[in-house]
Amino acid sequence: MIAKLTKQIRSSAFLRHNIIFLFGSVAVGVLNYAYYPILGRLLDIEAYGEVQAIVSLFLQLNIFLAVLGQVTVNVVANYKDDADRERVVYELEKLGLFMSMAGLVVVALFGWKLKTFFNFTSVWPFIVVMIAVVASVPLAFRSAFLRGHKKFGAVSLANVYGAAFKIVLSAALVWIGWSTVGAIFGLVIAQLIAFAYAAAVARKIGFTRPDGVSLHSLPNWKVLAPEVRYGLLVLCGSLTVTILSSIDIFVVKHFFDATTAGRYAGISTVARMIFFLTAPVAQVLLPSVKIHASATQNRNLLLKSLALVTLLGGITWLAFVLFANKIISILMGHAFTTYAHLLGKLSLAMLVISVLNLLVSYYVALRRYGVAIVVIVGAVITTALLALSHQTLDNIVSSLLYGSVSMLGLLVLWDVLTNFKRMRESDGRITP
Repeated sequence: MIAKLTKQIRSSAFLRHNIIFLFGSVAVGVLNYAYYPILGRLLDIEAYGEVQAIVSLFLQLNIFLAVLGQVTVNVVANYKDDADRERVVYELEKLGLFMSMAGLVVVALFGWKLKTFFNFTSVWPFIVVMIAVVASVPLAFRSAFLRGHKKFGAVSLANVYGAAFKIVLSAALVWIGWSTVGAIFGLVIAQLIAFAYAAAVARKIGFTRPDGVSLHSLPNWKVLAPEVRYGLLVLCGSLTVTILSSIDIFVVKHFFDATTAGRYAGISTVARMIFFLTAPVAQVLLPSVKIHASATQNRNLLLKSLALVTLLGGITWLAFVLFANKIISILMGHAFTTYAHLLGKLSLAMLVISVLNLLVSYYVALRRYGVAIVVIVGAVITTALLALSHQTLDNIVSSLLYGSVSMLGLLVLWDVLTNFKRMRESDGRITP
């Protein structure tokens, strides 16, 4: 049995890439989640709630980098001309830097509004998190370039460096008294360290600045124009999934007191392990799916990926249901077990969102633009449920779960109807 499995892994590049990236991502995931319980023990409950909200905000702000990164992966995987590919990738990176710098200026000017809305004691955490976003741009594009070339080992190692140094540096800065700002500033330095490694590897396989192109000039819209429409599709899909995975944190932070928000943040941290554990499967699927490949080939890759997500996420969800109190106590500390009863339902919502992430990534990789309408409708349904039912934490978790299931149902229905329509059109073109 073991010999047969080993043979299958060796003969399947797709499965091998999944295993490499999965183990790398598990290592990164362990380090990333160690960041939270370590800081949870160094900070008081209110400050920890601030850190969790700021890190969630960092993920939301990085959505544009996820979009540009996914476009970059698609360009690297599908462009045949090396010169055109390098020029588009470089212009995309300039666009990322331009957008992140603009965001930093906006937050520096209007961060006080964020401070008031989220009940923070200082505006500095918001400014530092925007500096972290700027520092993330070069790393994001080197990582996307490497993923497009299926160099998942190098990507994983860069992520490990970033996650490890984030723990060490953030903990050290918090320990000397920098509190929330120190936790986020450690992230800034860690991003730069990870970039140094990723840049060295990317340079070896061809990531160079094209001749006659300056980093200091504005993005060349003529070069970027063919990818703008696709970028909007990626934005729609990525933004929806990313918001779904952490919107509960913002709702709780807005409607509840700091202590409740901090304790709920601990439960959400554990539940989101499912999302981050299964996310690498979607990352491997992106460069593997080819626009010009046959529908059968692409569909087989999707089914294999769905099986992996269901297996990994399902086992983790079952463990969370059976041992909620013990797991939360070990990972986050006994103070966070107050709302342990929410973990089963919240982690189920994260499993559904993980499946959504995979399906949306698949359709986006194939440039199926109709999926944008489906995710927008699903997002509206979820937002409406949260707006109508947020009086208790149980209400918020239920609204998130029902909204996610609704979006998944819409996505499956859209896929069935689209395939049926294509079959009808294909039959109509067959002549007797």
